[in-house]
Order: sequence, then structure tokens, then C-alpha cells
Amino acid sequence: MKKLYSLCIALLTLGIANAQIDRSQQPQPGPAPKIQLGTPRTFTLKNGLTVLVVENHKLPRASANLSIDNPPQFEGEKAGVNALLSSMLGKGSTKTTKDDFNEEIDYLGARVSFGSSGAFASSLSRSFPRVLELMAEAVLLPNFTAEEFDKEKNILLEGIKSDENSVSAAARRVERLVTYGKNHPYGEYVKAETAERVTLSDVKNYYNTNFSPANAYLVIVGDVDFATIKKQVTSLFKSWKGKAPIADVFPKAKNASQFEVNFVDMPNAVQSEVSVDFTNNVKITDADYFPMLLANRILGGGAQARLFLNLREDKGYTYGSYSSFGTDKYARARMRAYASVRNAVTDSSAVELLSELNKLRDEAVSEEELNNAKAKYVGDFVLALEQPATIARYALNILTENLPEDFYSTYLEKINAVTIEDIQSVAQKHIPSNKVRLFVTGKAQEVLTNLEKTMPEGTVFHFYDKYGNPVERPETEVKLADGVTAASILESYLTAIGGREKAAAIRSKVEKAEASMQGMTLSIVSKKTNQQQSYLEVQMMGNTMQKQVVNKDKGYNEAQGQRMEMQGAELEEALKSTAIFEELTLDPATLTVKGIEDVNGEKAYAVMVNEKTTYFYAVESHLKIKESQTQEMQGQTITQESFLGDYKAVDGIMFPHKLTQSFGPQKIDFLSKSIELNAALSDADFQ
Repeated sequence: MKKLYSLCIALLTLGIANAQIDRSQQPQPGPAPKIQLGTPRTFTLKNGLTVLVVENHKLPRASANLSIDNPPQFEGEKAGVNALLSSMLGKGSTKTTKDDFNEEIDYLGARVSFGSSGAFASSLSRSFPRVLELMAEAVLLPNFTAEEFDKEKNILLEGIKSDENSVSAAARRVERLVTYGKNHPYGEYVKAETAERVTLSDVKNYYNTNFSPANAYLVIVGDVDFATIKKQVTSLFKSWKGKAPIADVFPKAKNASQFEVNFVDMPNAVQSEVSVDFTNNVKITDADYFPMLLANRILGGGAQARLFLNLREDKGYTYGSYSSFGTDKYARARMRAYASVRNAVTDSSAVELLSELNKLRDEAVSEEELNNAKAKYVGDFVLALEQPATIARYALNILTENLPEDFYSTYLEKINAVTIEDIQSVAQKHIPSNKVRLFVTGKAQEVLTNLEKTMPEGTVFHFYDKYGNPVERPETEVKLADGVTAASILESYLTAIGGREKAAAIRSKVEKAEASMQGMTLSIVSKKTNQQQSYLEVQMMGNTMQKQVVNKDKGYNEAQGQRMEMQGAELEEALKSTAIFEELTLDPATLTVKGIEDVNGEKAYAVMVNEKTTYFYAVESHLKIKESQTQEMQGQTITQESFLGDYKAVDGIMFPHKLTQSFGPQKIDFLSKSIELNAALSDADFQ
């Protein structure tokens, strides 16, 4: 009973306390918490390597992070040597073969990574001395073999090739090139021809010139003893020699002299990359740094920022829209406001990005926005302090960025001291008024005309190819040759695959295919008849992952053992997809020829079947090489593209034996293993 009374009193007290709080008012932020940063113990070797050690014995783990603070290097005709150095480091050493090195790392349960600007290793503390030794060995005695060089060079070239049709890769490439210029380290990019020029000797020379202890910092964090680690590091790294590389002199980036639009035509784009770019010279030590941090947070620093709330939550143009602000001690840094948006709203999205930047510059932010931005920074900062590595990183930043000793201990005080007036002042100072670059990378035929109409009168347009070379304005209206109609395109397709009569004579088709996804093999079986019957089953490791069955007037989907009957519009669409050759069932009068478009370098007629579906037929071969379908998912419009290729004859009729589909950044190839025509199928096959 006594416990019951005590509980009642506690609840009553809590209720009184709650009653005294006015929850209609947002609590005012309190004073910035006092930050007590631990100080790493530091020592420097004679060769210039600076070592920072943070002891933390809460967990039996330790890590080492080697970073080389070199100025940007312009690679020029040998662009790609830095990338090849990054990929070749960590492949064993002159003392330990690659296989033995990897095997021992795995045995020790360690994690290691290497790059042209350093290395990282972590493990349990009992294994750490050996792991640190292996890391040092791979860094100081790299195993630069001709075999490994050829392998990594081929991988680099394949990567360049795979990026040729990437809209986002083209956008980033052109943005940097136009902003900084082709003779600037930040403006150049690795081309196939420059990568081809790189030799193994170039990689070795680049390593010898740039991988130096003079600009190197080794940060060790975790369950270690300072005296012991100092002795080991000295022993491992004292033989490392080298001078700091000479910094390149390169032209300074300049903002646009007036508002300009830089357009990159990507005919394969199903959405546009839109960004507003300009550079600033704010340094981390400047008084404007903290107000600019908060200004960026308010503009596009997350899901509660203006860009996200406007372009996604309010208008549904994109999955997300953000902004970025950074500093750079070597060059002017970029600030960007950006989004990936549907083709149909490219012009509107550009207007909104520009509008939000102007609003930030010309109007004061609200007190609520500023308080929320501060609260987020305070929370993130305090949370980061729970990690021992944070202390080491801050200490390293103080050294490499030439920061005052109290920069991080007074960090939150500086954040909380920023006022509404400070935000507007730095926005007006560092966001150019009508002198920014708008970059749009997308499909000219679908977005350029509307974009030109939307931009202010007198706007200067510059046009580039996907590699940043200036080009003429791309054609947005392609005239069809006389006599080309939807009916003629369909008939040419049927003729190309073997003829209308042969196609119409096919009663059934059974196809077996395979695809590889995340190291697993998918097995696909497809059956169709000319009686509105279809069966599709996808298996992995003998288990059915998905099944769809349609039988004349009914159908169902099955996934993970759950069966869902088709009804209404879904069944109607599924019945249409049962056709062995859909072109035999299409009514040309209902189709629209949108024009000629580029499909992976091949000209194709774009035939719109309905508002959601477009088929593409090659102008020369007349074969169907692409299908595009638009769907609404979670309030967003998604375009799914399928590329058809590797046509082969089966009983005198051409069928595609390869279908490539994109699932986000991943592309999956479905390869036909067999196609059987006019097999004896019955209703039992479609149950």
C-alpha cells in the first residue's frame, strides 16, 4: 500500500509539473553546452610524419588512419594516374604477396583500405600491432606489378565506358569543367584516351612524387598504449622518405558574369539533373563560416529544409532536393542547390531552385528556421563527440586547416551566436545576385523548349556534349521522312522479324532465361499462347520468388507464398501483355509517333502506345530496341526502361535474347537460354 501511495504522489507531482508547461510555445534553446575536448598525444618523426594518438580503452579495438595532405595535382595528358595509384595500393607488398596479404587480413578480422591520399586499418586491439605493420608494409613497399596494373587499368577503362550514358556522371563532369575550367585540377576528368596513356612507370613516379611523409598525418585511436604505439610507429615509418610535392599553379575559378544556362543533351535521360552553381572564397577560419553553415542548412540541409519541403513535399517534383556548402583552402569552393527531377517538370524545378536561392538572399529567415538549424547542429556535434575518432579528427583539422586551438571547444558557442541578420548578411554577400550558373542535363527533345520559354528574356544559353565540349543547340524537333507513320513502323518491324504471316502463325512460345543479381542466379520461365494466356515464374536457388499467371478472364500474382487475384484495370493490362507479338494487336490509329530519338547511340522511332508506354524501333534495322513505361509509386513518377538486343532467329523469326533493365543504379541483364515455338500447352499450364 505504501508503494501505491508513493506512485500516486509521483504521478500527481508529474501531472502538476506538466500542467505548468505551455506546450503551445516551442522551448527556447538553452545555452551552448560546455565542450571539453580531449587532447591527443602527438609526436613527429624526423621525416615529417605527424602522429596523433587518442587512447580509449572502453572497447578492445583500435584503428589507424593515414592521410596525406597534398595540394590538388593537375594530371593533364595522364589523367587517370591518380585513380590507378589508388586502386593498386593495398595489393600486397614487395614482402607479402597479394593473396597472402588478403588472407592474413581476413584471418585477423581486420578492415583495411588504401588510396592515393592515405590508408585506413582497424581491428581488435590484440591484432592491431600486426595489422598496423601490414598497413605500413603495403604503404611503404607497394607491390606495383605489371599484371596488377593491366588489370586495374582495364577496370578503369570499363568504368569510363559504363559511365558514358550516365546522366548524373555527365552532369557532375560538365558542372566541374565549366566552373573551374579544363586546366584546373577540379575541372579535369579521366578520359579513355588519357587513361590509355598512363604506364606503370607513371604510377610509380606519381607515387614517389606525391606519397610523402612530409605532408602525412597518422591518427591512431582506441585501445592502445601511447609509449608502445610510439615505439612501433617509429620503427615502422622511420625509413619513409620524400619531400612535399610542389603545388600546381592553376587558374582561379570565376563566377558567371551574368545569369547563364548550361545545357547538356542526354537523349537517354528519363529525368533531368538540375543544379544552380556558384563559387565562394569563404574559409573555415572566416567570421562568415558559421552563418553560411546555417544558411545552407536552412536552404537545403535535409528533409526539413526549404528545397526539400518545396520541390518534394509541396510539388512532388523529385525524391529530394538539397544544397551543399563547403570550404577549400586551395581554391574557391562550390555552393550548389540541386535536384533530380522528372522531364516534365524540369523547367519548373529550375525556377524553384532559383527562387529559393533568391529568397534566402533577399528575405530574412524565420526565427523558427534558425533555431531548428542550430538545434540540428548542436545535436549532431554532441553525438559525434561520443566517438573517440572525433577528437582525433578535430585535432587533425586544427593542424591541417591552421585553426585556432579553441576552434572546436567554442564551436557551439559560435553556432548559437549566429543571428537572423547574420544569415541574411552572408547570403547577400556570398550568393551572387543574377550571376549564377544554372546547369541542366537532360533530354533536349522533352525539356529544352519549355526551359527556354521559362527563363528570363535575354538569358544566355550555352550547350555542351556530355564531355563538356561546346556544341550547337541540339535539335528538339526531328522531322520524319515522308510516308513514316505508326502503321508503317509496325509493319517494318513485323517484316524485320520474319513477316506478319509467320508471326501470326505462332500459337505458343516458351522461353527460359537467367539473370545474375548480387551474386545469385535468377531463373525465369515464361509461357504464352495466342489465347490470352501467360505464365511467368522467377526462381532463386530452386525457390519461387514471384509468379504471375493470366488465363483468359482471370489472373493472379504470387509472391512469398501470398496469392493476390487480379481485378479491374490490373487484369485488363495483364491480358494485353499476354500477346506473343503485341504489334499484331496494336491499332495504329491509337498510336503517336513522337519522333526520332537516340537509344544508346542508335536512332529509333519513338512510338507512344499510351500515356504511360513508349516503344522504340531502330530506324535502320526496324527492330524494337527499347520499351519505356511510367508508373506512379508513393506519389512519385517512376520510368522503367528495358533495352532489347542480341536478336537471333528461332524457326525463322527474330527474337531478342537479351533484355537489360535498370533497378536504381544497378543494371541487370536477362539472357535467354532457350525459346521454343508452338509447344503443346494446355489450360493446366496456366493454373
